[in-house]
Amino acid sequence: MVEIRFARPDEREDVVQFMHQSFPRAKWSIDGWRKLLSGRWAQEDDPFAVVVRDQGRMIGVLGLVMSRRQMDFGTARLCNLTSWYVDKAYRGQGIGQRVMQLVTADPALTCTNLSSARGALGVVANVGLQVLDDTRFIWERSGPSRLLVHDDLDGTEGVLSEQEQQILKDHADLKLCPLVIETSGGPCFMMISVQQKVDAYITHEVMYLGDRALFARYAREIADAVLPEGHAAVLSVDSRFVAEGVVPDRTEPIPVPRFYSPGNLSPEAIDHLYTEIVLLGMKLY
Repeated sequence: MVEIRFARPDEREDVVQFMHQSFPRAKWSIDGWRKLLSGRWAQEDDPFAVVVRDQGRMIGVLGLVMSRRQMDFGTARLCNLTSWYVDKAYRGQGIGQRVMQLVTADPALTCTNLSSARGALGVVANVGLQVLDDTRFIWERSGPSRLLVHDDLDGTEGVLSEQEQQILKDHADLKLCPLVIETSGGPCFMMISVQQKVDAYITHEVMYLGDRALFARYAREIADAVLPEGHAAVLSVDSRFVAEGVVPDRTEPIPVPRFYSPGNLSPEAIDHLYTEIVLLGMKLY
Protein backbone atom coordinates (compact mmCIF):
# COMPACT_ATOMS: atom_id res chain seq x y z
CA MET A 1 0.00 0.00 0.00
CA VAL A 2 1.30 3.45 -0.96
CA GLU A 3 2.09 5.71 2.01
CA ILE A 4 2.04 9.51 1.59
CA ARG A 5 3.27 11.69 4.47
CA PHE A 6 5.60 14.50 5.47
CA ALA A 7 9.22 13.42 5.58
CA ARG A 8 10.86 12.83 8.95
CA PRO A 9 14.07 14.74 9.83
CA ASP A 10 16.11 11.53 9.58
CA GLU A 11 14.97 11.10 5.96
CA ARG A 12 16.46 14.37 4.70
CA GLU A 13 19.53 12.83 3.06
CA ASP A 14 17.41 10.02 1.56
CA VAL A 15 15.20 12.66 -0.06
CA VAL A 16 18.27 14.56 -1.29
CA GLN A 17 19.67 11.43 -2.92
CA PHE A 18 16.29 10.53 -4.46
CA MET A 19 15.90 13.99 -5.99
CA HIS A 20 19.47 14.00 -7.28
CA GLN A 21 18.82 10.70 -9.06
CA SER A 22 15.33 11.63 -10.26
CA PHE A 23 16.33 14.94 -11.87
CA PRO A 24 19.54 14.13 -13.79
CA ARG A 25 19.21 17.24 -15.95
CA ALA A 26 19.14 19.65 -13.01
CA LYS A 27 21.74 22.41 -13.38
CA TRP A 28 22.98 22.05 -9.80
CA SER A 29 24.95 19.41 -7.94
CA ILE A 30 23.85 17.27 -5.02
CA ASP A 31 24.92 20.12 -2.74
CA GLY A 32 22.26 22.22 -4.47
CA TRP A 33 19.64 19.66 -3.44
CA ARG A 34 20.95 19.81 0.11
CA LYS A 35 20.65 23.60 0.07
CA LEU A 36 17.12 23.36 -1.30
CA LEU A 37 15.98 20.99 1.45
CA SER A 38 17.99 22.48 4.30
CA GLY A 39 15.07 24.34 5.87
CA ARG A 40 17.06 27.58 5.77
CA TRP A 41 14.07 29.76 6.68
CA ALA A 42 11.95 27.12 8.42
CA GLN A 43 10.93 26.65 12.04
CA GLU A 44 12.00 23.47 13.79
CA ASP A 45 8.64 21.75 13.29
CA ASP A 46 8.17 22.77 9.63
CA PRO A 47 8.29 19.98 7.02
CA PHE A 48 10.90 20.03 4.25
CA ALA A 49 9.28 17.47 1.90
CA VAL A 50 6.45 15.05 1.30
CA VAL A 51 7.55 11.46 0.64
CA VAL A 52 5.69 8.67 -1.11
CA ARG A 53 6.71 5.11 -0.23
CA ASP A 54 5.53 1.70 -1.37
CA GLN A 55 6.43 -1.04 1.12
CA GLY A 56 9.19 1.22 2.44
CA ARG A 57 10.69 2.08 -0.96
CA MET A 58 10.63 5.77 -1.86
CA ILE A 59 8.79 6.25 -5.15
CA GLY A 60 7.89 9.95 -5.00
CA VAL A 61 8.75 13.29 -3.38
CA LEU A 62 7.68 16.90 -3.26
CA GLY A 63 10.17 19.42 -1.85
CA LEU A 64 8.93 22.23 0.42
CA VAL A 65 10.67 25.54 1.11
CA MET A 66 9.01 26.83 4.28
CA SER A 67 9.27 30.32 5.76
CA ARG A 68 7.62 32.65 8.26
CA ARG A 69 7.46 36.34 7.41
CA GLN A 70 6.41 39.39 9.36
CA MET A 71 3.61 41.29 7.66
CA ASP A 72 1.64 44.34 8.79
CA PHE A 73 -1.01 42.05 10.28
CA GLY A 74 1.45 39.68 11.97
CA THR A 75 3.26 36.49 10.96
CA ALA A 76 2.47 34.75 7.68
CA ARG A 77 3.38 31.12 6.97
CA LEU A 78 4.49 30.31 3.43
CA CYS A 79 5.41 27.16 1.56
CA ASN A 80 7.09 27.22 -1.84
CA LEU A 81 6.51 23.95 -3.72
CA THR A 82 9.54 22.59 -5.52
CA SER A 83 10.85 19.53 -7.37
CA TRP A 84 7.90 17.20 -7.59
CA TYR A 85 8.45 13.64 -8.83
CA VAL A 86 6.60 10.30 -8.89
CA ASP A 87 8.05 7.14 -10.45
CA LYS A 88 6.58 6.46 -13.89
CA ALA A 89 5.06 3.14 -12.83
CA TYR A 90 2.90 4.95 -10.26
CA ARG A 91 1.63 7.81 -12.37
CA GLY A 92 -2.01 8.14 -13.34
CA GLN A 93 -3.21 6.77 -9.99
CA GLY A 94 -3.98 10.08 -8.29
CA ILE A 95 -0.81 10.03 -6.17
CA GLY A 96 0.30 13.47 -7.31
CA GLN A 97 -3.04 14.98 -6.37
CA ARG A 98 -2.94 13.35 -2.91
CA VAL A 99 0.56 14.73 -2.35
CA MET A 100 -0.59 18.23 -3.23
CA GLN A 101 -3.72 17.93 -1.12
CA LEU A 102 -1.64 17.05 1.93
CA VAL A 103 0.40 20.23 1.60
CA THR A 104 -2.43 22.59 0.71
CA ALA A 105 -4.92 21.34 3.33
CA ASP A 106 -4.01 24.05 5.86
CA PRO A 107 -6.10 27.15 4.97
CA ALA A 108 -3.72 29.42 6.90
CA LEU A 109 -0.69 28.35 4.83
CA THR A 110 0.10 30.29 1.66
CA CYS A 111 1.53 27.89 -0.94
CA THR A 112 3.30 29.05 -4.10
CA ASN A 113 4.19 27.21 -7.27
CA LEU A 114 6.42 29.55 -9.26
CA SER A 115 8.09 27.16 -11.69
CA SER A 116 5.58 24.45 -12.51
CA ALA A 117 6.16 22.06 -15.38
CA ARG A 118 3.43 22.36 -18.01
CA GLY A 119 2.52 18.72 -17.51
CA ALA A 120 1.67 19.33 -13.86
CA LEU A 121 -0.78 22.18 -14.44
CA GLY A 122 -3.81 19.89 -14.37
CA VAL A 123 -3.00 18.61 -10.89
CA VAL A 124 -2.16 22.12 -9.70
CA ALA A 125 -5.60 23.33 -10.77
CA ASN A 126 -7.40 20.26 -9.40
CA VAL A 127 -6.16 20.86 -5.85
CA GLY A 128 -7.46 24.42 -5.92
CA LEU A 129 -4.34 26.50 -6.55
CA GLN A 130 -5.21 29.76 -8.28
CA VAL A 131 -3.32 31.80 -10.84
CA LEU A 132 -1.09 34.22 -8.98
CA ASP A 133 0.14 36.08 -12.06
CA ASP A 134 0.32 35.53 -15.81
CA THR A 135 1.70 38.86 -17.07
CA ARG A 136 4.92 40.80 -16.63
CA PHE A 137 5.55 44.51 -17.23
CA ILE A 138 8.70 45.42 -19.17
CA TRP A 139 10.71 48.64 -19.26
CA GLU A 140 13.79 49.42 -21.35
CA ARG A 141 16.23 52.23 -20.67
CA SER A 142 15.09 55.45 -22.35
CA GLY A 143 17.94 57.69 -21.23
CA PRO A 144 19.75 59.07 -18.18
CA SER A 145 17.95 59.36 -14.87
CA ARG A 146 18.29 61.96 -12.12
CA LEU A 147 17.57 59.34 -9.44
CA LEU A 148 20.37 57.99 -7.25
CA VAL A 149 20.71 54.22 -6.82
CA HIS A 150 22.37 52.70 -3.75
CA ASP A 151 23.55 49.10 -3.88
CA ASP A 152 25.60 49.18 -0.66
CA LEU A 153 22.91 49.08 1.99
CA ASP A 154 25.06 48.96 5.13
CA GLY A 155 23.73 51.43 7.66
CA THR A 156 20.23 51.67 6.15
CA GLU A 157 18.42 51.00 9.42
CA GLY A 158 16.68 54.37 9.18
CA VAL A 159 15.69 53.85 5.55
CA LEU A 160 14.41 50.28 5.46
CA SER A 161 11.60 48.87 7.56
CA GLU A 162 12.25 46.14 10.10
CA GLN A 163 10.80 43.59 7.68
CA GLU A 164 13.09 44.79 4.88
CA GLN A 165 16.13 44.63 7.15
CA GLN A 166 15.20 41.01 7.85
CA ILE A 167 14.90 40.33 4.12
CA LEU A 168 18.44 41.64 3.61
CA LYS A 169 19.76 39.44 6.39
CA ASP A 170 17.91 36.34 5.21
CA HIS A 171 19.19 36.64 1.62
CA ALA A 172 22.64 38.09 2.27
CA ASP A 173 24.69 35.33 0.57
CA LEU A 174 22.35 34.66 -2.34
CA LYS A 175 22.56 35.86 -5.93
CA LEU A 176 20.38 38.94 -5.55
CA CYS A 177 20.97 42.68 -5.90
CA PRO A 178 19.37 44.80 -3.15
CA LEU A 179 18.82 48.38 -4.26
CA VAL A 180 17.48 51.60 -2.78
CA ILE A 181 16.48 54.22 -5.34
CA GLU A 182 16.13 57.77 -4.07
CA THR A 183 12.99 59.51 -5.34
CA SER A 184 11.45 62.82 -4.30
CA GLY A 185 8.62 60.75 -2.81
CA GLY A 186 10.98 58.68 -0.66
CA PRO A 187 13.26 55.64 -0.98
CA CYS A 188 12.17 52.70 -3.12
CA PHE A 189 13.63 49.37 -1.97
CA MET A 190 13.89 46.49 -4.43
CA MET A 191 15.52 43.07 -4.59
CA ILE A 192 16.57 42.23 -8.15
CA SER A 193 17.87 39.13 -9.90
CA VAL A 194 20.06 39.81 -12.95
CA GLN A 195 19.91 36.96 -15.46
CA GLN A 196 20.65 36.36 -19.15
CA LYS A 197 17.27 34.77 -19.87
CA VAL A 198 17.33 35.43 -23.62
CA ASP A 199 20.20 36.15 -26.00
CA ALA A 200 18.98 39.62 -26.97
CA TYR A 201 19.19 41.27 -23.52
CA ILE A 202 19.83 40.85 -19.82
CA THR A 203 16.76 40.77 -17.57
CA HIS A 204 16.70 42.67 -14.29
CA GLU A 205 13.88 40.76 -12.58
CA VAL A 206 12.18 42.37 -9.59
CA MET A 207 11.93 39.70 -6.90
CA TYR A 208 10.66 42.04 -4.17
CA LEU A 209 9.22 45.55 -4.36
CA GLY A 210 8.83 47.47 -1.15
CA ASP A 211 6.37 50.19 -2.17
CA ARG A 212 4.02 49.53 -5.09
CA ALA A 213 2.56 53.03 -5.13
CA LEU A 214 5.97 54.72 -5.08
CA PHE A 215 7.24 52.49 -7.88
CA ALA A 216 4.12 53.25 -9.92
CA ARG A 217 4.74 56.97 -9.55
CA TYR A 218 8.39 56.82 -10.64
CA ALA A 219 8.50 53.63 -12.76
CA ARG A 220 9.96 55.27 -15.85
CA GLU A 221 12.71 57.05 -13.94
CA ILE A 222 13.45 54.03 -11.75
CA ALA A 223 13.90 51.84 -14.83
CA ASP A 224 16.29 54.38 -16.34
CA ALA A 225 18.24 54.55 -13.08
CA VAL A 226 18.49 50.80 -12.53
CA LEU A 227 19.26 49.62 -16.07
CA PRO A 228 22.91 49.95 -17.16
CA GLU A 229 23.88 52.43 -19.85
CA GLY A 230 25.20 50.95 -23.07
CA HIS A 231 23.87 47.43 -22.51
CA ALA A 232 20.80 45.67 -23.85
CA ALA A 233 18.72 45.17 -20.71
CA VAL A 234 15.15 45.28 -19.46
CA LEU A 235 13.47 45.75 -16.10
CA SER A 236 10.85 43.02 -15.59
CA VAL A 237 8.13 43.32 -12.93
CA ASP A 238 5.27 40.87 -12.37
CA SER A 239 2.02 42.73 -12.93
CA ARG A 240 0.70 42.13 -9.39
CA PHE A 241 3.57 44.19 -7.95
CA VAL A 242 2.51 47.31 -9.84
CA ALA A 243 -0.33 49.60 -8.86
CA GLU A 244 -3.13 50.27 -11.33
CA GLY A 245 -2.67 52.86 -14.05
CA VAL A 246 1.03 52.23 -14.73
CA VAL A 247 1.93 52.02 -18.42
CA PRO A 248 5.11 49.99 -19.10
CA ASP A 249 6.98 49.96 -22.39
CA ARG A 250 5.29 46.63 -23.10
CA THR A 251 3.71 43.64 -21.42
CA GLU A 252 4.53 39.96 -21.90
CA PRO A 253 2.64 36.81 -20.96
CA ILE A 254 4.42 34.64 -18.39
CA PRO A 255 4.89 31.36 -20.34
CA VAL A 256 3.71 29.18 -17.45
CA PRO A 257 1.57 31.16 -14.96
CA ARG A 258 2.55 31.36 -11.33
CA PHE A 259 0.11 29.68 -8.91
CA TYR A 260 -0.77 30.01 -5.23
CA SER A 261 -3.18 29.13 -2.48
CA PRO A 262 -3.92 32.43 -0.74
CA GLY A 263 -3.69 31.58 2.95
CA ASN A 264 -3.72 34.99 4.61
CA LEU A 265 -2.04 36.88 1.78
CA SER A 266 -3.27 38.83 -1.23
CA PRO A 267 -1.45 38.34 -4.56
CA GLU A 268 0.46 41.63 -4.38
CA ALA A 269 1.93 40.56 -1.01
CA ILE A 270 3.45 37.38 -2.49
CA ASP A 271 6.89 37.95 -3.98
CA HIS A 272 9.69 35.62 -5.14
CA LEU A 273 11.83 35.68 -1.99
CA TYR A 274 12.17 32.74 0.40
CA THR A 275 11.77 30.30 -2.52
CA GLU A 276 13.64 27.77 -4.61
CA ILE A 277 14.14 30.53 -7.18
CA VAL A 278 16.51 32.53 -5.00
CA LEU A 279 18.04 29.54 -3.18
CA LEU A 280 19.30 28.07 -6.45
CA GLY A 281 19.64 31.24 -8.53
CA MET A 282 17.03 29.98 -10.98
CA LYS A 283 15.62 31.94 -13.91
CA LEU A 284 11.93 32.73 -13.53
CA TYR A 285 9.69 31.89 -16.48
